[in-house]
Amino acid sequence: GSYESPGGNEQITVSVTLKNGDITSTSATSGAQDPEAHVYQDMFIGGYRQLVVGKNIADVRLSRVSGSSLTSQGFNDAIDQIKNQARA
Repeated sequence: GSYESPGGNEQITVSVTLKNGDITSTSATSGAQDPEAHVYQDMFIGGYRQLVVGKNIADVRLSRVSGSSLTSQGFNDAIDQIKNQARA
């Protein structure tokens, strides 16, 4: 997923495992180029799993996780891409 930060365009890679539309596991990897964005992505990665595992992917939309609001935008973008792939 991608998003705009004060330092420019940033990326976060998200993977989820689905069973009947529910997220059973997930992982995320920072793709930040800006050092400050990397810090925020690490904070996000450390706290987002508990908010999505066990939830239906259709209902997952994050706004602010562990003090990181912009990374959530990248996560949501990645989830939208995953939803589209799952439909194909």
